[in-house]
Amino acid sequence: MFHSPIFVVAAFLMSAALLPKEEFVVVKGNKITVQAHTSLGTINCAYTGGSQKDTLYLNRQHLQKDRLRLTIPVEKFNCGNLLLNRDFANTLNVKQHPEIEIELISLKRQGKDYQGELKLELAGKTILLNDVQFYTCSGNNADLLKSNICLDFSEIGLTTPKKLGGLFKVEDELRITVELYLNPKQHSGLLPKSAVTLKAS
Repeated sequence: MFHSPIFVVAAFLMSAALLPKEEFVVVKGNKITVQAHTSLGTINCAYTGGSQKDTLYLNRQHLQKDRLRLTIPVEKFNCGNLLLNRDFANTLNVKQHPEIEIELISLKRQGKDYQGELKLELAGKTILLNDVQFYTCSGNNADLLKSNICLDFSEIGLTTPKKLGGLFKVEDELRITVELYLNPKQHSGLLPKSAVTLKAS
């Protein structure tokens, strides 16, 4: 059967319109915060990553070579003073395991926010985390994706420290906050319009 050029063009445009739109975000930096609670207050140890850009495609399982991978030297965390820095590094067995690695396996849109799969390597233990919630936030001069992960020292295979920076009665729970800073020029229209606004830590 003969098809006119107009028919062929029309069929091509219709098929292209039916294909799912590829969505992505461009990550331009990151911040990782590890928080521990004690009887005298909360300790925050933070690491801010570099400015290397990574394109992160949504709604797909990423091949290992294409995954966003963050490698964080434990000694680069800043806990507020040298004593806390030293105790934090020793708690995570920095001599045997000098780095924390976070690998993003997948990220998909879920309503107004996102859901992902992470692989966390901490203190020599590998932990797979499913259904990790990422929230869209407005930070200082940047939009970001933010997730809070709660783990126990015992879950990581660590002994809860009796003291940290001289503060006694450290609780068993560690809270890890992952913040991915986005390039505003290259994710316009991809983040939900009804994004939740949170204050970046």
